[in-house]
Amino acid sequence: MPSRRDFMATIAPGALVALGAGPVRAATTGKPAFRAGSGRADIVFPSGRFPIDGFTGQHDPLAVRIVLLDDGTTRLAIVVVDLTSISGELITAIRTIVTDVAGIAAPDIIVSASHTFSAPHIFAAGQAPPGTDMKANAAAWQAVIQAARLATTRALASLQPARLGAGQGTSRVSVNRDVRTPYGWWLGADDAGDTDPTVSVLRIDRLDGRLVTADLAGAAMRHVEARYGPDATALFMVGAAGDQAPYLQASRPVVNADGRAARIDIHEAGFAIVDLLGARLGAQIVDVAERIRAVDTPTLDIRRESIQVASQAFSPRTDRATGPVTTFSYDAGPPVALPVVLVRIGDLALVGVQPELVAGLGARIRAHSPFAHTMVATMVDGGAKYMPDARSYDRHTYEARSSPFARGAGEAACARIVALLKQALPAAR
Repeated sequence: MPSRRDFMATIAPGALVALGAGPVRAATTGKPAFRAGSGRADIVFPSGRFPIDGFTGQHDPLAVRIVLLDDGTTRLAIVVVDLTSISGELITAIRTIVTDVAGIAAPDIIVSASHTFSAPHIFAAGQAPPGTDMKANAAAWQAVIQAARLATTRALASLQPARLGAGQGTSRVSVNRDVRTPYGWWLGADDAGDTDPTVSVLRIDRLDGRLVTADLAGAAMRHVEARYGPDATALFMVGAAGDQAPYLQASRPVVNADGRAARIDIHEAGFAIVDLLGARLGAQIVDVAERIRAVDTPTLDIRRESIQVASQAFSPRTDRATGPVTTFSYDAGPPVALPVVLVRIGDLALVGVQPELVAGLGARIRAHSPFAHTMVATMVDGGAKYMPDARSYDRHTYEARSSPFARGAGEAACARIVALLKQALPAAR
């Protein structure tokens, strides 16, 4: 069984993609047929290579999942890998595979981690911390590469005329994790805190009525795939969940009477929580998917932009947030570039950024977007720690102290992203 050291620490519902089936008719507009394909392949770690990064075995499979979309003019790919995070080198390797197999240019490929904390970290050459078993690390890297190639091959083979539609639902499986203690703000569960229960669903129907789907991490993905049958493929993209945690947690943070931060961990008993929350979220995704009406000729467009935001001094190698504090000094840094990817998929806009936005910032983008449906995804094409709202810096929360971005950067980024949605992408018809 795997180590439960940070089990379910950061999973929260946010931007989800789900693909479903149903009887449909072929397009009659004369426009090139919209096509879609999906593929899934398990990441198979050699049994003799455990332990890997502290994990001694495997409870259920990790996977690489991919969706290919093609409107006759633009072809793009969305890849989700069941890992905590993905290095730039691994992203490049995955993109190279997708380009080689499916002929899609690297800028038109989005790669994201499902952000499960119950998976090993896989390091690029020269980046592994001291003590890393490099043979096990190399085997894990190769396992991801092999799964990516197989998933892409399957997705390309399944590429066919399709229809597409989007919808939203609500699933209350997350809670704000910033709580006030006598020693300052720290991690926990605050029922009164900001949270965003929105579940965004993108459904794609194959014209033969057979089904392809996509959704949350682990249990929720399996729930949706089981609902739609053996041809279903499910993927999950992390939403604006930087200040969110599962409503129920197997490994939960606490603050002791002396102000020191600690954890209470129920270990393998926590799999019951995974099944419970996965079934709840998966059921909501299925419910939303069943109510979506797909269209024949959705338009695809992908734009990559860069915006300038204020930074602050921060080193990911130094843990600056080890417990609650009542005072903290933030050191301003120079403006930095924030990559943003904007994808139009019919009347849905997908906004992808590297940093983990807090829930309020994601909700702000959706509220002001000109699109009928807007999906905000984080940890897209790499990670950049947290991007909190201004209030988090006043509270000295874990996210604010662990952010490379200065106070106000989140609000400024939201405003610029909304402006880009109005300017850079063609208006939804």
